[in-house]
Order: sequence, then C-alpha cells, then structure tokens
Amino acid sequence: MYDSVTVAKAQLELKLARNLGDNKKFFKYINGNRQCRKIIGPFQDEDGHLMNRNRDKSEVFNAFFASVFNMDDGPRGSQCPELEDHDCKNDQLPVNPETVRDLLLQLYPYKSIDPDRIHHRILKEMADVIIKPLLMIFE
Repeated sequence: MYDSVTVAKAQLELKLARNLGDNKKFFKYINGNRQCRKIIGPFQDEDGHLMNRNRDKSEVFNAFFASVFNMDDGPRGSQCPELEDHDCKNDQLPVNPETVRDLLLQLYPYKSIDPDRIHHRILKEMADVIIKPLLMIFE
C-alpha cells in the first residue's frame, strides 16, 4: 500500500518528534520542506503587453502603487464632531480653553505615536500645562 518513500518519511518525522531536544535537526527538516515562490511570473500591464523582465515588472508595480496611494479622495470629514458646527469667519476654529482641555483629556493614552512624534499619554497628562501654548499657536 505505502511505498518505501512514504514509510521512510513517516519514520523520519516520528523520530524527529521523539527527539525534540535536537532543535538543529528539527528546524533543518522544517526549513527544507518549506516551499516559497521567489519568482514573480509574467503578467500584463494596462495595455495588455506581457511583462517578463524584472525592471518592467517593477515599473508596472510602481505605477500601480503610486496611483493607489496618491489618490485624492477629496475633503475628509472632521475627526472632532465638537468642532464641526462653529460660527467663525474664514474657517478659523474657535479657541476655547475648556474645549481644548476636554479634547486633550479624551485622547487614548495607549495609542501609538502620531507623525508629530508626541505620545498621546504625554498630551493627556500634561493637558493643564500645554493649554496656554496651544491657545497661543492657534490664535
């Protein structure tokens, strides 16, 4: 029923399972059976031309990703609903110390650092101290 290769493979796997103390042999076997495609096959660009060269493929990928990640979807909605309905001229935000303090205290302290490289936990804990400088910046 079983051919000799299948039986030998099953015996080897059983032996490896019994001797888990020898990690080197185990990982050598696992890594040897790992299958990974390293080659990207030919594909067509937008015009229907078949791409075989790596440089051509990379240019097509670059054009595609540039078009996806540079797309302007138009204006985005406000992330602060408290500031949406304001009666200010020239699209200026109302500068109210209580509103700024409340917004700072609503920050989630365990969120990762934003592009401004200031951690939310610091902003939240220092809310009373940084209200005046923030008000000066946005006036």
